[in-house]
Amino acid sequence: MNDLELVRRLNRELIDDYQLARNYCLDVPTYALVHLRSVAHRLVEQIAALKQIEFRSKNLYDRIDQLGKTRLIDMRLTRKLHKLRNDGNKGAHPEKYQLSQQQLVLLATKSVKDCANLCADLYPLLAETDEVPEWQFAPVDAEAGRELCYRAVMDDDAEAQYLVGLSLKARAAARHEQELSFAEANETQLQSDSSDELTQAAYWFERAALRHAGARFEHGVALLHGYGGEMDEALALELIQAAAEEKNADAQALVGYFHLTGSHGFSADPQLAEHYLLAGAEQEQPEALANLAVLYYKGLLGQADYQQARRCAEQGAQAGYPHAQYQLAVMLFAGEGGTVDALSGMQWLQSAAEQHYPEALADLAQRRLDGDGIEANAAAAEALYQQAIEYGALPRAMFELALAHFEQELPQPDLNLGAQLLWQAYQRVLPQSELGLAIHQLAPELVAQLDSAIEAGNSELQAVRRRFSVDGYPQSES
Repeated sequence: MNDLELVRRLNRELIDDYQLARNYCLDVPTYALVHLRSVAHRLVEQIAALKQIEFRSKNLYDRIDQLGKTRLIDMRLTRKLHKLRNDGNKGAHPEKYQLSQQQLVLLATKSVKDCANLCADLYPLLAETDEVPEWQFAPVDAEAGRELCYRAVMDDDAEAQYLVGLSLKARAAARHEQELSFAEANETQLQSDSSDELTQAAYWFERAALRHAGARFEHGVALLHGYGGEMDEALALELIQAAAEEKNADAQALVGYFHLTGSHGFSADPQLAEHYLLAGAEQEQPEALANLAVLYYKGLLGQADYQQARRCAEQGAQAGYPHAQYQLAVMLFAGEGGTVDALSGMQWLQSAAEQHYPEALADLAQRRLDGDGIEANAAAAEALYQQAIEYGALPRAMFELALAHFEQELPQPDLNLGAQLLWQAYQRVLPQSELGLAIHQLAPELVAQLDSAIEAGNSELQAVRRRFSVDGYPQSES
């Protein structure tokens, strides 16, 4: 038998999600990964029903953990369920994990196979038999993608139109990253063709918006940012709010964020922010969890609640969201909301950095440079700073790397590069911000090193020197 028949025999309720994941792993990998997370949910519920276990939490991570701690499943199966859950979270929010379209396709294809193998591993437990049927994995093909387009065009199918829109949006994001990398590598202006695919994506979201909550949310986002060449903030916010009321987790997280920050015409209302963020968090929306952590950490409901903030950050971190992993790391290092745990803090910081979260990369770079909690390695620190700049254009990383060049802390210090980074950092900050004031204060002392080197005969530094005033202060970009 093939993998589809294996899954069907194990539990007929799994087959719809599993087949959708198989069908769309090549064309809409994000959608496939989300459905694999649904398979993980159903498998966990099936185990609990069979063994008469009552869950203490709605969170999938907690439920898998509870099964593992009661020894209903061994550590190997616990890890496989967590892997499937984590892959699904990456599919739900690929932009938060810095994954390209190609990486998503590879992840979804592998995750489908992992899911089939997990079902085979669970077969003796769930089917209450010692024998696992002989089966083999049937290769996936691109037929489903063509069928999806047919349904979107010929059948006016809202779900298909939504999926086509998601696919085009993901391709546009991947193309934009390629264009940006090319422009930076060649020091040319960005020439973008990705807007054409965004326009097409916006078209399909609009087609499906009246009949599909996910499409309604995406149509709202498109209008908010002008993806299709049309901007209409009032209609955009109306659509996003409507999707939130229909329990779309992404919309709930965004409306919660709007109330948290008082942006886009929404009132700054911590109670409403908590309401929507909690609703999104119940569906394991990682951005909702991370912003809940911010809400509790800052005490916006009246008093700071570090314990609750840490719990929310931990849930978001366990969901694989790098922002939450970074939040949790900071709290663990400081002992906020619990005891100091530098070892766990470093593990979460490294996990966020591995997913290219800019602040985590910069923090880890600083610790690498100073040997703070981790072995000192200036070359590794430089590489981490460069990644923080590449993935987030982080002014702080530019400034700290510039200082490392000027202070001769790197294997190959370069005054020219240090000065360029110093100037670039200043262009990206508010002059009266803490970082802006620090750059302004230190710049004359650092630029004096350029002057000394130029006087000693290093004429190559003259071009970068012109970016600073006679007194050594960064000049605005003209």
